[in-house]
Amino acid sequence: MKGNERLLKILAAAAAVIIVIYFAAEMYSLTSRTYTSETIYEQTVLETIDAKMYVIRDETLLSTTSSGVTVPLAENGERVSKGSTIAAVFPSEASAENYVNAKSLSKKLESYQKISSQLKYDNVDVNKLNDEIGKDFISMLDSAYCNDYSNLADYKLSFAEKLSRKQISLNRDVDCSAQISELQNEISALNSGSSPSEIITAEAAGYYVSKVDGYENVLTVADVDSLTKERLDEAFEAEKSKAPAGSIGKIIDGYNWYVAAVIESARVSEISDGKTVDLIFSENGEDTVTTYIHSVKAVDSENSLVVFRCNLMNESLTGLRMVDGKIVINDYTGLKVSRDAVRLDEEGNSGVFVRRGNIVNFRSLNILYSEEDFVIASKPSENSDIKLPYTHAKLYDEVIISGKELKDGMVIGR
Repeated sequence: MKGNERLLKILAAAAAVIIVIYFAAEMYSLTSRTYTSETIYEQTVLETIDAKMYVIRDETLLSTTSSGVTVPLAENGERVSKGSTIAAVFPSEASAENYVNAKSLSKKLESYQKISSQLKYDNVDVNKLNDEIGKDFISMLDSAYCNDYSNLADYKLSFAEKLSRKQISLNRDVDCSAQISELQNEISALNSGSSPSEIITAEAAGYYVSKVDGYENVLTVADVDSLTKERLDEAFEAEKSKAPAGSIGKIIDGYNWYVAAVIESARVSEISDGKTVDLIFSENGEDTVTTYIHSVKAVDSENSLVVFRCNLMNESLTGLRMVDGKIVINDYTGLKVSRDAVRLDEEGNSGVFVRRGNIVNFRSLNILYSEEDFVIASKPSENSDIKLPYTHAKLYDEVIISGKELKDGMVIGR
């Protein structure tokens, strides 16, 4: 009997040790696991269709028979009226340079004259002026950061003018008479040696462009309604024409221009329901324009020829011809979550594990849009009709993107 009791005590002690070891191992496992997490942020994502696009415009070439140096007097993409001055031809580089310098100094003179005219006014909104000064300063910094100095001189003049107005409002002494007199003398000297040999005017109203690309007559607006895929393919393969002698640019005629592209017919319905469609012509999205669908033609069982119409024009758009662009079919704004964080519960509902301190909770996701690396989910709303099995994930939640055996309500180590 005593032997049996002793055996039972030994077995009980062994069982207790095993239990302690088991729980210790479980606790170690829970506290030693590593969990990687990231924060949820809000983001807007565009759903697009890649397309090879051809830009169609009516364009009138400009030329001169005068020899010399041509100086544009209008900005690229600027709307000009019939008969307006758009360029001047100078007999030499020196005279052309004198003209350009005189034009630049005239802007400076105008700015000083404007400052001088402000001296008699004292009803200045200083707060508004401070905002405008700050914007001009930021514009100068942006120009330098982007290596785009085309408008830097204008930003600088505007900044100086507003700064002087602020000094005047603070009863500071601002005297521009010496600068005005000096600039007037310089401009007068430059003008005496900068007489143009020819002034060129616009033969019709339109948008001025200082360069030609050699594809001006490949497709015109008259070709739009009868355009076929075969004709479009020919345009993409067409050779560039040599610029005619004396070419000095062109005028983009009319208010409307067109963009043609062939896309999958299955996707046409995704863009044709809307009144407008955004097209993206650059990688960074800066050249994005709003267009209207002009026509849709089926070209075979799988593809359709779509023509878009646009009436916006600026300097960057004047250089477009053949573009690997994107057609925006939708945009989604919501919570951006790494796809690695998205999980399914036992009923197949999408969600994420959210970490608050060392507590893990499962939160629902109403996914609007997904890509290979991430999803966009709707933000939680009290007025939403969508019923979710769990509380919805929120902005700035810390979601777990790696970790095993996660459960709702579990405790994890830091």
